[in-house]
Amino acid sequence: MVAKIERAPENSLILIEEIENGLHPVATRRMVEYLIDVADRKSIQAIFTTHSDFALEPLPNEAIWACISGRLRQGKLSVEALRAVSGRIDKKLAIFTEDEFSKAWVDAILREKLGSDYDQVEVHAVHGDGNAVSIHRAHMANPAIQSKSMCVLDGDSQQIDDDSCNIFRLPGGKPELSVFEFVRNRLKCDIAILTVSCQRAPECQDIVRNAVEEVAKTNRDAHLLFNQVGIKIGFVPEAIVRGAFLSIWVRANGDFCDRIAQRIKELIGN
Repeated sequence: MVAKIERAPENSLILIEEIENGLHPVATRRMVEYLIDVADRKSIQAIFTTHSDFALEPLPNEAIWACISGRLRQGKLSVEALRAVSGRIDKKLAIFTEDEFSKAWVDAILREKLGSDYDQVEVHAVHGDGNAVSIHRAHMANPAIQSKSMCVLDGDSQQIDDDSCNIFRLPGGKPELSVFEFVRNRLKCDIAILTVSCQRAPECQDIVRNAVEEVAKTNRDAHLLFNQVGIKIGFVPEAIVRGAFLSIWVRANGDFCDRIAQRIKELIGN
């Protein structure tokens, strides 16, 4: 395949069906990276279909198109999310969120509040508030899909939330900053819990406190908050730090979390 593409004239159109067929997942990713490179070198356009998330990972949002309910939508969607949209899931409820952080936030709420019902729910990040709402509405409007759906928007979304249509909004503005500042304002009472939740020893409380305060003063990109804290407290992975902050937020915001959990239980029939 590579040899034929290299021999093709400039400005060629390359069409590939199911690019991952016969390829190891790592090789699939490398093949897509090659297509990006050769598109730049030879001014070709490459279009491929795929059922593999490995093929989608190297691509920018604008390079990915999906057909949902007969309409084309641009933007990065996981293959797992597309399965949920089409109803090919074993769970009772699919929840669509804007991005990976809001997905982690909703997951933290569900783990804390749903108990044994947690395994009846799937949460999918669909990259964009418009995508989240339109995919949710398409899911609800499809009579062939038996599973229910919900949409959870970020606090700063321009989309309209509507509880009656199962479209909810997370509190605050920018999600990462909202959670970070909430926990930061509670350091006096929660620093011990935050420290051990970040997998640091109890005697490291001052290190964690100082790191949070320093990052709060110097951060210019809220998406990097938890990564920066993790580096400063001893190269703790971002996912662990993010989970620690989210856990504290969930336990301190019971009313909101209970409302979401109750609606979910109603949707899944419990």
